[in-house]
Amino acid sequence: MAPEGTKAQILRLLQGWGEATVTHLAQALDMSPAAVRRHLDGLRAEGLVDARPQRQAIGRPSFLFYTTERAEELTSAGYSRLLGRMFRGLVELRPEEISGQPGKEVLGLVFEGVAERLAEQYGPQVAGETLEERVPQAIRVLRAEGILDRWDRGPEGFRLTNSACPYRRAALATEQACSADRLAIQLLLGRPVEQVGRVVEGHPFCEYVVKEEVAQVHSREGPAPSELRRRGGRRRAVAVT
Repeated sequence: MAPEGTKAQILRLLQGWGEATVTHLAQALDMSPAAVRRHLDGLRAEGLVDARPQRQAIGRPSFLFYTTERAEELTSAGYSRLLGRMFRGLVELRPEEISGQPGKEVLGLVFEGVAERLAEQYGPQVAGETLEERVPQAIRVLRAEGILDRWDRGPEGFRLTNSACPYRRAALATEQACSADRLAIQLLLGRPVEQVGRVVEGHPFCEYVVKEEVAQVHSREGPAPSELRRRGGRRRAVAVT
């Protein structure tokens, strides 16, 4: 894979953080502030980055840079995948599921369907017998979706993180977008998953915690997505709690 260019790195960092100063970007990229400014000037000329002043107690205001909607449309495949799955979910909703339901509840059903379709799509690739085997398998398949990119193991269990939100504006509009990601991870791993940090709330990354299994046994707690298909039914959000 070709190395990521500096402009692409800046866009990725800004999309993950929401906004940042030249100094912050320069530290992250190990570059001089002057070099970062030159790249930002180019990105602003292309309509991919904009800036707003940040007042300081002393001295002149600095500027916070952020990506534009044009940049998100051009660089994020997450939106197109999310919209495609949401449209499919809307079409598949049955009249009895939405009759008399407020819009928020209907949206929740749509996002739940998005999570279930993700789990069904990738379930065959997350087939380890133990949680320790399934976690790295889930990271591999969800990295391409922009949902997770790393994991480690701590005293509380497995810690899964993502440095950039795949659909930031959607996550700002409704927490249900993040809940769908959490549910997809939960269905793939067959274990309860807790989200403990969100980029859109100022956390440096999206973070999830998966508790260790009480005993490493040769079965999951609940049916795997592949088993769900064989049974011919949809699993709702309450299946793993």
